Amino acid sequence: MLVSRGSDIIMRAYYYREKLNKHLKQAEDEEFVQLLWATQALQSNYAIDTRKFIRPETIPEGAITTDMPNKFSIHKWELETLANELMTVPKGNLIKDGKLRKLDCMNFEVSMLCASWLRKIENQEYRINKKSKPVFLEVGRIAARQFGWQSGVANIPQFYRNMFVYGQGKSADYFERKYGITINRFSEIGFILYAMFTKVPVVRNDALWAKLGVTSGEVELVLSLIALPFSKAAKQARVKRKAIIHTADKPSILREAPCLRFGSEGERIRAPLPELILERITSGLFYDVVGGGDQITNDYGKRFEKYCFSYLSEAMPGLACEPEFRYGKKGFPFDSPDILCGKSSKLDLVIECKATRMSHEAMFGKDPIAARGYEDLTKAIFQLWRFFSHCRRGLTGREVADDAIGVVLTLNNWLVLAATLHKRVLDDATKMANEKEPEITAADKRAIVFVAVPELERTLSVATEKTFREALIKAGSEEFLGWRLDVIHSKLVCEVKCEERAYPFANELGKLLPWWDERSPRD
Repeated sequence: MLVSRGSDIIMRAYYYREKLNKHLKQAEDEEFVQLLWATQALQSNYAIDTRKFIRPETIPEGAITTDMPNKFSIHKWELETLANELMTVPKGNLIKDGKLRKLDCMNFEVSMLCASWLRKIENQEYRINKKSKPVFLEVGRIAARQFGWQSGVANIPQFYRNMFVYGQGKSADYFERKYGITINRFSEIGFILYAMFTKVPVVRNDALWAKLGVTSGEVELVLSLIALPFSKAAKQARVKRKAIIHTADKPSILREAPCLRFGSEGERIRAPLPELILERITSGLFYDVVGGGDQITNDYGKRFEKYCFSYLSEAMPGLACEPEFRYGKKGFPFDSPDILCGKSSKLDLVIECKATRMSHEAMFGKDPIAARGYEDLTKAIFQLWRFFSHCRRGLTGREVADDAIGVVLTLNNWLVLAATLHKRVLDDATKMANEKEPEITAADKRAIVFVAVPELERTLSVATEKTFREALIKAGSEEFLGWRLDVIHSKLVCEVKCEERAYPFANELGKLLPWWDERSPRD
């Protein structure tokens, strides 16, 4: 009997899943979490002596490296997925034929084998369900999963930006009232945990903390926000990941709880991927303040606008930026976009800022365009087009250059490599314009570029005014639709050696986080 090609693919996916699950069933949870930690340590900038945690003879020559990719690479997003998969697989009977059948979690080859089965599962799942779907929809999901890891979070801009947005004002007050600890202290203790986990796989709440000036109660308070007992994390993972078909698209428990607790009283604390602690105490502050109501969201939205304006003004003073202004009749006023740039009498760069954070559904959902956030992007495009139209009609007191560019500046990497969604958002903005402002013409609907602040920071660390503008123009073209701005800029100047400039607020982080000047290493 002949088996159809589709059935063959399904059988392969089932076979690979059984192979991975067999390993995870035989793994002691805590030992496997330590193996994941040791694997990322081997391939991190802070690579340490891991002979206590992985037998050296199991590590192939060339596996200890930060050069990615190579044939021994195990990417951190794969390790994150494996940690979550471990939580969802019930333990099997480790005794068979009178022998203990237990996974050897001191063997680096176990990591490689599990990563290999995982890749095969994901490839087959794509062939089963996604190959007939728009390819750029899947490319966008891949970007959402991988780019954060590739860019990294262990840097001063990540700290300063998020502390500026979430770490002061009403957001900071709300956080302290809600949890009984300041964001300054929360981030300090989180940073200490991160530093510890770059050296060792397990941390305890013991006398060492007192030597660091931290009480046991403070440690427990922070852990209540960023850690879960493994059994509880596993229970949540089984619920949250069950409804999602594709392994690569499933939510990660480690995003909200990067630390896992083991032992009868949770005395052993582990973090398989320490960088997620930094993610949690910076951009992850969103989880802590988003439920505070409109006053809080409006406050951090305004702070995001202020950060973007201050950053552009400092990093590229020649842009001659001015903030939002109000125009129009007294009874029918309009607010301009958030940042207006132009050295001459005409504006050549107009920016609308959106602090909306991408939800999991927006990144990986079946119908991401219906998720929270995309409507904000649609509105941002409409606001830019409306302003261009009002300028053309003489309603603003401003003129716009013929080659002016509109930019939607976001906190997250919205629409990176997601051409299908990009076009959908533009179509929705066109419908909104036709309904709300029919006087917007085709000429007013200028190219709109979506830029996440981290990629703007990377671009302006090396760009000149000329190359920055050239990169924006390219980003608005069909050829580079969905590309990251820093990648476009790098491609434009690939043959030119660019001098890297310091982050303009590098010396000011201590004003937002007093502990920073005392504890952090100097770059």
